[in-house]
Amino acid sequence: MRLIFRHYLEGYSAKMISQYLEENGIKTATGQNKWYDSVIFKMLRNEKYMGDALLQKTYTVDFMTKKKVINKGIVPQYYVEDDHEPIIPKELFYRVQEELARRASINKSAVTRKKNQKSKFSSEYALTGLLLCGDCGQEYRRVTWSRNGKKKIVWRCSNRLTNGNKNCKKSETLEEGALNRAVMESINRITRGDGDFVGAFRQNVIRVIGSYGGEQEPDEYDEKIKEKEEEMVALIAENARVGSYTDEFDERYRRIAEEITTLKEEQIEARRKKKLADSYEQRLKDMDSFLEKQTCQIPEFDNDLVRRLIASIKVVSAEKLIIQFQSGIVMEQEIRYE
Repeated sequence: MRLIFRHYLEGYSAKMISQYLEENGIKTATGQNKWYDSVIFKMLRNEKYMGDALLQKTYTVDFMTKKKVINKGIVPQYYVEDDHEPIIPKELFYRVQEELARRASINKSAVTRKKNQKSKFSSEYALTGLLLCGDCGQEYRRVTWSRNGKKKIVWRCSNRLTNGNKNCKKSETLEEGALNRAVMESINRITRGDGDFVGAFRQNVIRVIGSYGGEQEPDEYDEKIKEKEEEMVALIAENARVGSYTDEFDERYRRIAEEITTLKEEQIEARRKKKLADSYEQRLKDMDSFLEKQTCQIPEFDNDLVRRLIASIKVVSAEKLIIQFQSGIVMEQEIRYE
């Protein structure tokens, strides 16, 4: 299961993942050899793999035939967090959801492009969707220049290509060779420990996790909320027995209601902090795992590695990039031309 999620983050398409599973003899949950793209997408979107559960996705319309249909808002749905033991970390699940949305946005933008221009997400080039214009914020696209019978691969702002300099006046054209070398150099700087990027990130992780360490666990609030709700029920029952409405009852009821509201707000905040701490902890584990495997400098551009490690690349100028890694590390990287 983790393999499917990891491969998708590394740039594999659903079709490529299906082919990989079939070629390696990995069977489906029903024991079939054939994998379908639709099954892969369904798995990638299924919150059950991270331990949560969305109840009543379907409902029964005929109790005689037991016919079920997809719930499109006809009956209530309930989302339960930490319903069961997770198969994959929540951080990994959320990153896949972001990647699903990112690729969908690339495909959707087809309506704004010219007929002969590519618009669908391409898993062939790792920088597709990662490389962003520092002027207008739009994605860069890989194009081929032909001059005097010679071809040259460059990356240009898609907004500039489509609309000229009307909406993007300062975007730079980057040679693919120099760009690829700069990206790989940023990764090698981390493996070499230049600038103590990893150390700074570790301190950030320790700070985030440390700030959460003194907090109550989200589940610990359930018992307190239950006690206050029982106190409120007892108060209402007592008032009904007496048979009169008093200012004292009103004040006690209001106080308990406010305490319940406060506890629920604190529980939501505790969940937010726990998710943040878990996220940073997972990022640190991923970074440590990567560094343990790298014993030397990586000489060539590696599509899979770039997809796995880098979140975004901002083109500041023809000579400078700002690269943000999935771990949270951000660095400036010089582009050198030969």
